Amino acid sequence: MKRFEQGGIEQLVIEKMAVSLGCSKSSFYWYFNNRSSYIRQIVETWKEQTTQQVIAASIIHATADERIRDVLTRMFGTTKRGDFLFYLRKLSLKDGTYHSILDEVEQMRMEFMQQLFIQKGMQPEKAFQRSWMLYHYYLGWYERHKQETLSDEAIQQHIHMIWTEWISI
Repeated sequence: MKRFEQGGIEQLVIEKMAVSLGCSKSSFYWYFNNRSSYIRQIVETWKEQTTQQVIAASIIHATADERIRDVLTRMFGTTKRGDFLFYLRKLSLKDGTYHSILDEVEQMRMEFMQQLFIQKGMQPEKAFQRSWMLYHYYLGWYERHKQETLSDEAIQQHIHMIWTEWISI
């Protein structure tokens, strides 16, 4: 995943990856039929780690407010992750399979937040609008801050601002 988030599919040269893994090119192909299946596995792993695990982890919290704060902390508390989404969007323009995966992930993320907002007491239409705005705001925010290391205090101030302006009912 690191290579993909640093340069997209252009960084996924089998010979270089085999060397960095300390194996031969043929050993690499023992695990993956071809480069495309390797890329697909990277994207599926990313989907699992950045969406499904976050959703599952937030469920341990008792209230909608706690779940929302947990998701916001995970969203805005992690920078320096590279440009995985950027490169996935670029790849999705060439291959409809990845466009479908990207749409699925983004839909899953927004629907999850929408459901949390509804649990909090928002009307469904307003919850949909807020989750859509929040997700797209996050995309721009991450692009702006992806190279920075933010303090816990700065993250909490940012989450407080979002909470006050968009989430409080």
